[in-house]
Amino acid sequence: MALIDSTSLLGIADRCAAQYGYLKTAFDSINLTGGVSACNSYYWEIITATDDPDVEIPLLSTYYNSDNNLSLDTCVRSGTPQLTAIVTTMDNHFTRMSETGSWDGFLTTNDERVSDYFNQVYYIAKASYMLANNVFSESDDVFGTAEVEAGPVVTFTDGDDYGDGSASNLANGSYFAATQLKVVCVGAIGGTDLDLRLSVKDENDAATTIDVTVPANSLDGAEIDVGTVTDRFLDVTNIDFQPAGDQGTVGDTVNIQNKKERSSCF
Repeated sequence: MALIDSTSLLGIADRCAAQYGYLKTAFDSINLTGGVSACNSYYWEIITATDDPDVEIPLLSTYYNSDNNLSLDTCVRSGTPQLTAIVTTMDNHFTRMSETGSWDGFLTTNDERVSDYFNQVYYIAKASYMLANNVFSESDDVFGTAEVEAGPVVTFTDGDDYGDGSASNLANGSYFAATQLKVVCVGAIGGTDLDLRLSVKDENDAATTIDVTVPANSLDGAEIDVGTVTDRFLDVTNIDFQPAGDQGTVGDTVNIQNKKERSSCF
């Protein structure tokens, strides 16, 4: 019996990630707080606001537990247990087929990655995160911002990074797999191309550079890929003009962001 092919396994992981994503969106709305109305406050906040111990003492634990129980993790763990079974049942299959490291082992061997949303389901199922090198971020992470200022010079503002690429890092929110990058225009670009050289850390945490051209007259929000899908990076450490390249227009501003590996159907 075959272990499983990558296409099928990633399809399973992506569907699981998408379902988690939809649930997350719903629960973000259900548990919205911070508004001016009582409906946007936690139960325990409403009760404690009374400053009435005769009300607070008998009711506080009930409402506090209600706030905690109406959570995404509780829903996935108890309300939709078959979602976590996607993790554990496949784990059992990996074990039967002597695949060391189960999900992580298969992904590492095949140089594949799953969504952080799947990683969250994995955590709910197993109380541990997947290896960061096997998980791509679902956030729109800004690794750095470049602005052309008088001179002209490039002013670089540092942003996010995905750590050092160590094989032991866990995808706990601080570490993720190296990612392809994209340039996102912040406002329209002027009438001259902007040729940038990015100083980056590759997937092995080695310093290198990669060039990208932002076309003249690009619109606000336009996206330009940095390299190809095989060019994946952990960090952007600096941005400058390409030697002998076009230097854009004073005021040109771009963000360098992660390009999600797949949409995860969500």
